Amino acid sequence: MSKAWTEHATLALGLMLLLSAQPGAADPAEPRRELDLPLERYEPHVRGDLRLSGTYPLWRDRSRLDWRLAGSPEEHWKLNWKFMDPPYNSAVHGGHFALDRGEALYRQLDRSGRFAACLGAPRGRLKGLRTRYPRYRADLGRVVGLEEAIEHCAAAQGQVLENGSYDNSAVSLYIASLSQGLPIAIDVSRGPMRAAFERGRRLFHTRAGRLNFACSSCHVRNVGQMLRGSHITTPYGDVAHYPVYRTQYMLQSLHLRLIECNLDAGVQPLRPGSRAYTDLEVFLTALSNGYPVSVPAERH
Repeated sequence: MSKAWTEHATLALGLMLLLSAQPGAADPAEPRRELDLPLERYEPHVRGDLRLSGTYPLWRDRSRLDWRLAGSPEEHWKLNWKFMDPPYNSAVHGGHFALDRGEALYRQLDRSGRFAACLGAPRGRLKGLRTRYPRYRADLGRVVGLEEAIEHCAAAQGQVLENGSYDNSAVSLYIASLSQGLPIAIDVSRGPMRAAFERGRRLFHTRAGRLNFACSSCHVRNVGQMLRGSHITTPYGDVAHYPVYRTQYMLQSLHLRLIECNLDAGVQPLRPGSRAYTDLEVFLTALSNGYPVSVPAERH
């Protein structure tokens, strides 16, 4: 080993030790995280969109939508189309077939009533169940979304319904359909749900991937702008139509949609049911509080 190489190595090691001793020096074991600042203070209710885009009065009451906006390519985004992309045919689409499949699977799983009870619906009372997920499950020791609960409760019956699979999403869609028109209502004011909401808020503003984008880069900073031929809408009211039938991807749960967004932005995706995705689900669901469940929905 040459003397010059030894001197360079010693100098490099000294610099590393000096930097690590500086106040606030980054832990090399921790990945660098750049935030899209400032972090917004989101109200956990759809009316919070009043401050973000100002379009909330145009779409808060679906029985009084201004359909003139629907016919305008430049303005239809102001109706916050989350449950139907134009042109939309409510008579029949792939989501209806998924709904039928989900009902058949649910009835098979719940012959004894244990599946419903495991989900948190004793005596099979599914109405309103969708509006209360994600939720903290003491038996699991963590916050879970409805699809994760379906996977867990199916496994207790000896069946595999993997989170993110078509059949899991179909069961979730059937359960959601029994809360049709009821407002999302999760409580993120305290405890593990509050912690998950705050983690999700931070993740929503965390830049990552090849494009160095955060969710907020588009859905806060560029609301109303065009992206790949469509207008960017706000995150408010988004979750109330999931699982959704996507004409190019079949049935899509919220976690699969997050995976799609990650791939589009050049970010390494995670598995459905991962804590990061569940935290984002809690955050986004809270921003749909007060908005009615609308399934089966179709988007392009």
